[in-house]
Order: sequence, then C-alpha cells, then structure tokens
Amino acid sequence: MIKNIQELAETFLKSSDEKDFIDLYKRLKPGLLNHCRSILIDEETSEDAFSNTMVKIWTKMYQYDPLRGNFSTWAYNIARNESLLIKKTKSRYMPLIMESSKSNDSDENFISSPSNECYTEPDWCLSSRYGELDSLYDNVVYKMKDLPEIYKGILIDREINKMKYQEIAEKHNMKKRAVATRIRRARLKVREMFPGAKLYFTD
Repeated sequence: MIKNIQELAETFLKSSDEKDFIDLYKRLKPGLLNHCRSILIDEETSEDAFSNTMVKIWTKMYQYDPLRGNFSTWAYNIARNESLLIKKTKSRYMPLIMESSKSNDSDENFISSPSNECYTEPDWCLSSRYGELDSLYDNVVYKMKDLPEIYKGILIDREINKMKYQEIAEKHNMKKRAVATRIRRARLKVREMFPGAKLYFTD
C-alpha cells in the first residue's frame, strides 16, 4: 500500500532513517518545488529554496508535532519562508555584491540572518470528499496560475506570498477596495475549479 505524505512524514519522524527521508523527499519535491517557483519564478533560486527547505526538514523534523497539524502545512510554511528569505536577500544585497566586485570587499559582509521558524496555518484550508489532502493542496496552488491575469497575481500575492491588502494595492497600483473585490472573485473561480472540494479562505 502506497503511503501518503503524512504517513511518510510520521514514519521518518519515528525512525530518523535516511531511507525514509528519501521516500519523503521524492513525494514532497513536485509540490514544494512548484510552491517555491510560485514565489521566486526563477528556476535556479527555486531549486535553492527547495534544497534549503529539505535541509530544514531533515534537521528540524523533531520540532514537528502531528498533533498540532498536517505535515504539509508545516513543510509548505518552511518552503515559503525560505523562498521569501532568498527573494528578500537577493533584492537587498545584489547592489552591494556588485559594488563588492569593484572594491574586493569580503563576502562576509553579505551573510544574511537565518529565517524565523514558522508554524502557522495557511490563510486558507481544504477539506475534500475525495483524494488526499496533500495532493489537493498542491493542485490548488498549481491551479492558481491558470486564473486570468486580472486575478492571478493578486491572489498569489495574498494566498501564497501572504501580502497584506494594502501592500497588494500599492504593488498593483490599485485601490484597496478593488483588491478585495478581485481577491473575492478569484477565490470563487478557484472554488469552481474544484467542485468536489470545500475551500475555506480566511482573512
């Protein structure tokens, strides 16, 4: 019988065996890597974020408590944190690194601080009458990219990048009320993509 991600995670949590981690790694990679891509876009940095995420899972697995929530939620939050850290570090230090190439400064000036651990529920959750929750979560994240352009970027900024309404409004040069309207309509469209599932969005 094929184990789902939650079962693989709990097996590795109990055994700390490399083989069990490899099994978990293989099942996690498609969804987590896609999640990193949705934030970073660039393939190379997305791979870096995914690799960092798996290192965190390997070294911090003892912090995961199945009683506190689904493993995928925990793993996806780590991936989001690692992706946002890379995104922030890249935008903040790129000019300094370019300047460093001229002045031969030490690389140690550009070492960034580690990201904070995050153990919170996402802004939306899923319940389904069919399929595995982990697969459904991956599919919803993936399907967001199929939304019309008028909705896609705004919903991704809200649900995946965890941006505030005001931040989204400033980024897209829109009024906050218009952002709220588009997010509401985008969520309806996502629900229509999954008629057999109930998606609960919370703000």
